Amino acid sequence: MSPKHPICTKTFTLNNGQEIPAVGLGTWLGSASPSPSQATELHASLLKALSNGYRLIDTAQYYGIESIIGSAILASGIPRSEITVVTKFWGEWHHDPASALEKSLSSLGLGYIDIFLMHWPNAIRVEKDGRETNLGIDESPTFLETWKMMEGLVGPRCRGIGVSNFTQKTLQALIDGGAKILPCVNQVELHAFNPNLKLVPWSKERGIHTMSWSTLGGFYPGVENEIFTHPLFKSIAAAHDCAVSVVSLSWAVQRGITIIPKSNSDARVAENIRLVDLSEDEMERMNNAHKTIKQIHLVDWITAIRGKREDGTQLVMGWTKEDFGWEDKEGNWLP
Repeated sequence: MSPKHPICTKTFTLNNGQEIPAVGLGTWLGSASPSPSQATELHASLLKALSNGYRLIDTAQYYGIESIIGSAILASGIPRSEITVVTKFWGEWHHDPASALEKSLSSLGLGYIDIFLMHWPNAIRVEKDGRETNLGIDESPTFLETWKMMEGLVGPRCRGIGVSNFTQKTLQALIDGGAKILPCVNQVELHAFNPNLKLVPWSKERGIHTMSWSTLGGFYPGVENEIFTHPLFKSIAAAHDCAVSVVSLSWAVQRGITIIPKSNSDARVAENIRLVDLSEDEMERMNNAHKTIKQIHLVDWITAIRGKREDGTQLVMGWTKEDFGWEDKEGNWLP
């Protein structure tokens, strides 16, 4: 179906003058320690994606695959200058993002990184025995302290800096805290059931570009992904003669958002970069899906980062949803 639609070559201009493709490839394999077979498959998938027109690759230190990303890009034969590489550093490097940058540069082997992100606003302290302790929102290094250290990284080997999983609350804290450089990108959970209808325009007004992770809703054991099965999405797909996944991806890009879908299928990867133009009515129906169908935070299902206080308060990497700025004290959604 999708070959009927053209490859999306749209780009967005960031606040540092860089151009970022509207569609990129996500590379999270579901584990921080991918198997040799997964590594081999990823390398082949990256080469296929690049040959199909992808020019943005998103990864992270936590994924354990930066060396595979770099190897595939070098093997592709495509000039490095034509490919945007985004990677992220984990919480244990918040005290020393310069060393985190060196780590990623060494692993990627590409000479420079286009956009270097703080993966989460919360820091982690590694204890002498190797245990990790999640630090609270006011414990040092705070995300503001880390950001100010990141500002010194910008240069030939780190073209741009940004953040991930930030909200109006945490972004405003950077602004109020005297940030000299604003994030060029904020990468967040964003899909039809968590559309961030306030965060995206708020960020755009301040020159911060939004990237979306899990635009297709993610896949979690025992949880139906209605972004692929609900009649709303299926009917729009039928009207445009496209894959159901393309509906959500097109909706996000039409809102001015960069997407980084991941798939193990080369055919789906090829589909996901061929977008369609949705009508105003279709966009409105998509925008309201969190009201008409359901509203969810995918972080509620990521067991590796989820926890609880003794009083039952839900935590994500040691922070409450209020700390992140996802909810207010009464539990009302904010973004």
